[in-house]
Amino acid sequence: MTSWQEHNLAAIKRRLAAARRAPTGLLFEQVSPHNHILVRRSDDQLLLCYRHTRGKMEEIQSRLSLSDPLSLLSDYTQAMLLTLAWRPDPQRVLLVGLGGGRLQMIVHHYLEQTQLDTVELDAAVLDVARRFFAFLPDDRQHVIVQDGREYLRETNHLERYDLIFLDAYHASGVPLHLSTQEFYDECRAHLTDGGVVVTNLHASTSVYDAVRKTFALAFRQTMAFRLLGGNIVVIGTDGEQLSVAEVCQRATAVQERYGFDFALPQIAKRQTSGAPYRQSAPVLRDAYTPVGGVISRS
Repeated sequence: MTSWQEHNLAAIKRRLAAARRAPTGLLFEQVSPHNHILVRRSDDQLLLCYRHTRGKMEEIQSRLSLSDPLSLLSDYTQAMLLTLAWRPDPQRVLLVGLGGGRLQMIVHHYLEQTQLDTVELDAAVLDVARRFFAFLPDDRQHVIVQDGREYLRETNHLERYDLIFLDAYHASGVPLHLSTQEFYDECRAHLTDGGVVVTNLHASTSVYDAVRKTFALAFRQTMAFRLLGGNIVVIGTDGEQLSVAEVCQRATAVQERYGFDFALPQIAKRQTSGAPYRQSAPVLRDAYTPVGGVISRS
């Protein structure tokens, strides 16, 4: 660990001091214009949850270990870092969706030269990430409070990124307009040469096949990783075409280089062609809108 990383980790732990002193149970609740937000403590974990607009069902959006904040507890967030197999030295990274800022914290800490831009629709989520989850914007880490697609459209391809992470969720699911052919085309237009886009999907959604097909048609190569609980992380690129063996080999090199507090090579081994999708599924376009405008888990 470099001296800057030691200082940064100490600062993270200081910002989490209040949460460590907090009792188990509900710590915070707010209904924003976009989400019903809850923060809970469960033993050593801090949870960011969104409650469904109808009923009391909640979806966990972020989990943080108070004793080991650099450990990514969700395997899908670990899998999204396999993008580093294609671009191990990203200069600029875009993250669509903030949540508790777990990916942001890891990339900011381990990749000391990387510039991060996060686009988050809900200002209340940003406030919660700062207050409870030790998220702190700085000269390398910027946050834009805006719809992710609007941000891409307004930058007019002037902003280009080596990696784009798509992880924007409501309690009900993924906003549809962040899953269409036109949106993926917009993402691709904002990539540097050889850049990579990664998205987190759920196999139980009613339009999973359509989203997979739409994403696959947007890029020369896609690779899927099936994870526990039905999550499937899909990586797309028009750049270097890697085999499964090459991804596993490079994941080992990335792990050795950055020393993540989780086993990236083990995640790479979950690559599977056994996460199929129906080739007959429709391609999602802006003109097609399922009920509610979100891709819900059902």
